[in-house]
Amino acid sequence: MTSDEYDPSFVDFCSELYVQLKQALSHYHPLFEGTNGIPYFSVVFKQLDHLISDEVVAFLNQNEHPDAAYNRLIFSVYLEVKDLATFNQNLPMGGDHKLLLPRCHEWFQPSVSCWLTVCKGKALQRVRTSVDIQKGCDGDKLVRHSSSAVDVVTMFCQLRDFWRLLQWPKAHSILLLSQLLDCICSAALLYADITYQSLMETGYFDRLGPFRICDEMCVSTNNLEYVYKFVSLLENYFDFVTLETIATEMQFATLTNQLDSTLSQFQVRIRDIIKRVGPQMQEALRKAMFHVAWSPDTLPTNQAVQPLFDYLQSHLQALNIALLPQNFQKVLQEVWEYTLSELNYQMESGSNSDEIPHMFHERLHVALGLIVDFFHADGQGLTMQSLHSPMFQQIEQRLQYHRTDTETLMEMFYAQRLQDQINATTCPYGVLAVRAYFNHDSLCVEVLHARDIIPLDPNGFSDPFVIIELLPHRVFPHCSEQQTNVHKKTLHPIFDECFEFSVSLEQCRYPGTMIAFTVMDHDVLTANDFAGEAFLSLGSIPGVADTGSGVDNFHGLKPVELVLMQQHQRNHPILQILESRFGDRTALEFVKKQKQRFAVK
Repeated sequence: MTSDEYDPSFVDFCSELYVQLKQALSHYHPLFEGTNGIPYFSVVFKQLDHLISDEVVAFLNQNEHPDAAYNRLIFSVYLEVKDLATFNQNLPMGGDHKLLLPRCHEWFQPSVSCWLTVCKGKALQRVRTSVDIQKGCDGDKLVRHSSSAVDVVTMFCQLRDFWRLLQWPKAHSILLLSQLLDCICSAALLYADITYQSLMETGYFDRLGPFRICDEMCVSTNNLEYVYKFVSLLENYFDFVTLETIATEMQFATLTNQLDSTLSQFQVRIRDIIKRVGPQMQEALRKAMFHVAWSPDTLPTNQAVQPLFDYLQSHLQALNIALLPQNFQKVLQEVWEYTLSELNYQMESGSNSDEIPHMFHERLHVALGLIVDFFHADGQGLTMQSLHSPMFQQIEQRLQYHRTDTETLMEMFYAQRLQDQINATTCPYGVLAVRAYFNHDSLCVEVLHARDIIPLDPNGFSDPFVIIELLPHRVFPHCSEQQTNVHKKTLHPIFDECFEFSVSLEQCRYPGTMIAFTVMDHDVLTANDFAGEAFLSLGSIPGVADTGSGVDNFHGLKPVELVLMQQHQRNHPILQILESRFGDRTALEFVKKQKQRFAVK
C-alpha cells in the first residue's frame, strides 16, 4: 500500500466511538441500571473491547514496511485507542483484567520503538543542519548565543512533549524511554563535539596572554550551557523518582548512566574552554600581585591592590555581560584560583628571600581579605564556600603562621602532634605504658614499660630509654627534661621508674600543656637514634582534671597506653616557615630537632 491508500477514517471512527461511550456512560447506563438492573455500560464496553482490538491489530499488521504517513496514522490511532481504554476504569471493581484495550500499548510498542530508531538518525541530522545555518541571537539580557542551541533544545522539547502525549504506562516504559534518552543524549553529545571542534579550529586553545574577550569562546560556552541545562532537567521531566521504584536496578542504572555520562561530558567540554582564561591572564595577574606584595610599607594595602582590581574589573565586567550566569560563575572561580596561585607565588618568593619588607606577610594577609571581598561582591559573585577553597585555606594558614612569633608556632606544632596522638589508631613503632597524676604541688610521671619498639641496632634489638619533658617550655621554664635508664638489647623494656616535676596546679591547667615522651636508642660511638614519641595532655590526668588538689590512691590508677609515633609530614608548613627564619637560632634548632624525628622512607 502507498501512503495515499491509508484511510484515516478509522481514527475518526474511534473518536466518534469515544463520544458515544461517554454518552452511554452518563445517560443510557443509569437508565438501564435503574429500571432493569442491567449493567448497560459494562456489557457494551466489553463487546466493543474485542471488536476494536481486532480492528486495531489488523490495522497494525497491514504493512510490514511503514512509511512516514503510515507512522503518523499509527500514532493517531494509538492516541484514540488509548483514550478508549480509559473507560475500563468505569467498570465495576475498577475494571476487568481480561479486557484487551487496557493493554493496547503492547500492540504499539514495536511501532514506537521503530519510530525512535528513525528519530535518532533524523535528530543527528537536524543537529548538523542547525549548526550549518546558525546565526547569533541576543536574548533579553544581551546574552550572546547561537540559534543552533535554540534549535537543538526546541527539538528536544518536541521529543519530551511527544513522550508526555503518549502517556505510556510507567511500568512498561523503561525500554522505550531508554531509546528516547539515547536519541536525546546522542544528539546533545554530537552538538557538544561539533561546537567544541569549531572553537578549536579558531585557534582558541593555542592562544596565550594577554587575555582578550573572545566572541567565539563566549558563544560556544553559552551554547553548550544552554543545551546542558535542558538535558540536566530530563531526570525531572521523565520522573526518575517514580521509575526507580518500579524498574529493576539494572534498568534504572541504564537510564541514569546515559544521562550522567552525557552531563559529565558537557561539563568537561565547558571546563576545558573556561580553563584557558586563567593562563591567558596569568602574566598580568603576576605583575599586579608583585605590586601588592613588594610595595613599600608606606603605601596602604588598599591602594597597593587597586591595580589588580582595575585589571580584573575591566575583563570580568565584559565577561559578565557576554556569558550566561552559570558560565560567568565558572570563569570567576577559574580566575579566583589563578589569583590565589599568584598570591601564593609571591608569598613563597618572600619566604625564600633574605630581605623582605617588614610588613610583607601582614600586607599579603590584608590583601587576601580584600581580594576575597572583591570576588564575593556583596553576595553577587562567588559564595564564601567557593572562595574558601583548599588553596585559600592553605595560603591563609601559612600567612597566619608567618605573622606568628616563633615560640607560639612551636606550641602550635606540639598541639598538632598531640592531636595526632589522639587520632592514632595503628602502632607500627610500638606502645608506651605510662601513669601520670598531680599530687601535692608535684607532678608525678611513671614510665612503666614499652612493647614492640622498632629494632635500630644491627643485632635486631635496641637499647631503649625514654626522655620526659613538659611542654610548652615557657609555661614550665624551670623544669628540665628527665630520662629513664637504658635497657640493653630489648624491644619490650620494663622501666618502672617514677619522675617528679615541681609545678603548680595552675601551670598544669594552662591550655595546651602536655607531657612529651621520646623513646631513643642508646648508641655509644654515634648519636642516639630516634625510635618514637608520644604525648599526654596534662588536662586529662588525675589531680589536674579533678577539682581536688591531689590523688589519694595513685597506686590504683590504671596505666595509659600511648601509641608511639614518628613524623611523616616532611613539608609541614610550620617547620618550613620556622626554617625560613634564618636569623632566629631558636627556630632553626627546633626545626633541626624535629627533622631528626622524621620516619625513614
